[in-house]
Amino acid sequence: MIQQKANIYELKAPSENVTVVAKILSLNPRVIKNDRGETLYYYGLIGDSTGSIPFTAWSFPSGIKVGDVVEIRRGSLKDYKGSTRLYLDSRSEVILHPEESIEVKASYRLVKIGEIKPGMRYISLKAVATSVSSRDLSRDDQKITMFYGRLEDDTGSIRFTSFGVPIEQGDQLFIEGASVREFRGSLQVSINDRAKVARTTLDFEIGSHIKNIGEITAPVGGVELFAVAVSLGEKSGLVYRCSQCRNRLDEIRCPDHPDAPILYDIFAYFTVDDGTGSILCTAGSGALLKLIGIKSDEFTPSNRSISKRSVIEMLQKNILGNGLVITGDVVSGTGGLSVRGRDISHIDASNLSRLSSFLEADFT
Repeated sequence: MIQQKANIYELKAPSENVTVVAKILSLNPRVIKNDRGETLYYYGLIGDSTGSIPFTAWSFPSGIKVGDVVEIRRGSLKDYKGSTRLYLDSRSEVILHPEESIEVKASYRLVKIGEIKPGMRYISLKAVATSVSSRDLSRDDQKITMFYGRLEDDTGSIRFTSFGVPIEQGDQLFIEGASVREFRGSLQVSINDRAKVARTTLDFEIGSHIKNIGEITAPVGGVELFAVAVSLGEKSGLVYRCSQCRNRLDEIRCPDHPDAPILYDIFAYFTVDDGTGSILCTAGSGALLKLIGIKSDEFTPSNRSISKRSVIEMLQKNILGNGLVITGDVVSGTGGLSVRGRDISHIDASNLSRLSSFLEADFT
């Protein structure tokens, strides 16, 4: 007899003593090796007529296979990297129901990148692969190629990883069944062999993604802000780094590598406001050197004109009270949403026309 159960679509983390009836969509063993020896656990995906959810089980009945309908009792729901996952422990039961059949929902919500929110599980999206790199990995003693980079549409960009599914730079893609996760404050989509990837011709153009700060409610990549810097953090300025380990130094010598030369870096954090809201922005030398007018090959300890005092004066002159164009990624942290600036420049006639077009679109 099947106990009262929840539909997968209704499952929310955190929750305990969950009962769900679903079909096994994938089931994989994995061995963890550590100082205490080897530990075997199982992971996979289950689904019903309302959706699907990943699971992890520290034990699993040997007679159950992919395609079987099971009743899972006393499971727990937890958040794992921005997505809900079902966990089975020693208290949990997995009961086979050979007489049952379930038609699993195979459709996924089609979203724009700018609409992706934390907690979304599986989505469909249309996007261009604007940057792609690859790396060979070993998983369960098998070699697999991981492709990673950025996907972009007309609302924003997002990082992606694709395990075993080849993607090339410039590909126009329709992706069904990509999973959403959060990593280091940024949202990412993951594509594996359960997702469907098709080359297509997109019906939109990639361009700038100007946003009003007041409309930003979740992490998203590739945004462009037109705003005024209203404050500059007191710890902004020149940073010393070890040329060997790249760690930030409080002194002019690395305690682990005392003979290694010192490198210069800049870090700044400041608040910007565009009239619809305000947000914290952080940036490093990649964005700031151009803004303050220093060439990268001149930004070295041998340049005696550069000091902590001169750098903070240049940051104050070029940031505080200035109208800025900031291109970067909105990320989530303990203090809420912020922007990691990748390119920062002053507002001038060359970009005012784009801002005017954006503002006029709000009234058409």
